[in-house]
This record gives sequence, structure tokens and C-alpha cells, in this order.
Amino acid sequence: MYRLMPFRRQGRGDFAMPQTFQNLFNWPELSWQGFNVDVKETSEGYTLQADLPGVEKENIKLSVDDGYLTVAVRQDQITSEDRDNYICRERRQMSSQRSFYVGNVDPGDVVASYQNGVLDVKFPKAANGPGNREIQIQ
Repeated sequence: MYRLMPFRRQGRGDFAMPQTFQNLFNWPELSWQGFNVDVKETSEGYTLQADLPGVEKENIKLSVDDGYLTVAVRQDQITSEDRDNYICRERRQMSSQRSFYVGNVDPGDVVASYQNGVLDVKFPKAANGPGNREIQIQ
């Protein structure tokens, strides 16, 4: 008789319903929450590394505003086929922005490079107050 009662084997109140609610919003389209970033403070300044695989350099905007370093990404992907009678044609648009407070940074000395899907930004600390500037990525 014990085997005929499936809920007893799961424990007290541990039904399948909580798992249903946990998986309800576990869709790949909703799961992208941004890109991974490492920010490290050194004695000379800061180093930022952001993983941006598949993103073109032209779609990355890097700026310093009032002590905040902002990395903004916008990428459009269209998978197209040469057939006129296509059955499936997919588009994906991705945009994300991350900001980090870095305090006194001299925007003129910020150096950024993008290679193999990794954005590398190095910038020294400044003695004077924060400034505003958009940084060119090499």
C-alpha cells in the first residue's frame, strides 16, 4: 500500500508544485542578465575585464561620467538564409549596460582594448575630481 501513495515518498509537503514555479520563468530568452565583468583595484588605478563574446567592437560604448565607468553593449544578430521560401528566420537583439563607481579617475588616461571577445580597460586614479568623457576602444 505504501508504494501506491507517491507523495509519501517525496517527504512532507515536498510536492512537484514548487519545482513547477521554479521552472516557470527559466526560459533562455529571459535568462540573459548581462555580461561578466571583473573590476580590480591596484595601487596605480583600476583594471576592468568584460567578457563579450560575439560582440563587434563598434557595438561597445565605454564612458566615464562623474566617477562612474559605464560599459554599454548593443548587438543585433540576424540569421538569414539565401532561400526565398524560408521556413524559419531568426533575429536576436541584445542590449545591456553595467556601471561601476570608480571615484576619481582621469578620463584622459583611460586605455581600452578589445580582442578575442574580451574588453580590457586600464585607468589610473586621479588626484582631482571626476571628469566626463567617452573612451575610444582600440
